[in-house]
Amino acid sequence: MRVLAGDIGGTKTWLGLFEDGRELREAALPSAEYDGLGEAVAEFLGGERVDAAAFGIAGPVQGRVVRTTNLPWVIDADALEAAHALGPVRLLNDFHALALGLDRLGEGARVVLQEGEVDPGGPVVVIGAGTGLGKAVIVPTGEAEPRVLSSEGGHRDFAPRDALDAELLTWLRAELGGRVSVERVVSGLGLASLYRFLVEEGHAEGALEAPDGAEIAAARETDLAARMALERFVSLYGAEAGNLALEVLAKGGLYVAGGIAPKLHDDLGEGFGVRFLEAFADKGRMRPLLEKTRVTLVTEPKVGLLGAARAAGATPG
Repeated sequence: MRVLAGDIGGTKTWLGLFEDGRELREAALPSAEYDGLGEAVAEFLGGERVDAAAFGIAGPVQGRVVRTTNLPWVIDADALEAAHALGPVRLLNDFHALALGLDRLGEGARVVLQEGEVDPGGPVVVIGAGTGLGKAVIVPTGEAEPRVLSSEGGHRDFAPRDALDAELLTWLRAELGGRVSVERVVSGLGLASLYRFLVEEGHAEGALEAPDGAEIAAARETDLAARMALERFVSLYGAEAGNLALEVLAKGGLYVAGGIAPKLHDDLGEGFGVRFLEAFADKGRMRPLLEKTRVTLVTEPKVGLLGAARAAGATPG
């Protein structure tokens, strides 16, 4: 069975062609350069037919038509089937697809940050920052495919933990003209905002002009604002992961995915895990519970694509 899989994000559209679980080829396409998913699919396939397709999409997926959150795209499953000879098309949230890809990973594609205790029958949670902030809950069923509860929890309200967080919230409210979601802080754009906040509010000196996350990470040794922004970002990320683990009592563990965490782990080394885990467990009376939760960093960037391929293979013909 030949299937097309896609991991559709605000920055990158990753497409892959698979046959009987084996990857034939793939391409990472810059999303902003295409008017829609259909154009990217047509370029990638070049007229080749597939038996089924599945796409993990950043944004709420309800039904067969999806409006993406961080792209001006409307994705219509029926239109894709008709226009590109894809066979049955399945649309799912990008973190639903990512969750399905976790058990396709080898040991070299993950780093255990905290061993913890694992209940094989307990719920597993996934969180990942990239262009936005994704979350999902995995409920083991004993069947071939687990039940995945998709989430748009990245859009919940940002809650300050201390005086600096409170000042950041006030600054962001002025910048955005009102409500601030946690995704505005724990994401690539959030890291850039943190840097600007620290400089503009006089908390640290910084010489970078409108930097992105990679530029901030590269400047951490010489730019005080860059170092402080990275440290605060990792702490905020860990705190939000701890909130998610508490909300569903993640006895099966927590996975940290997305494009940012592996890069920060490479850049900061052990410092990443130390700061992340301290904020993760800093929940007052619930600290002992979170200190027993396994926390695993996913380092394989294609995990969402692998999950979408799995979903396509399960699509009924």
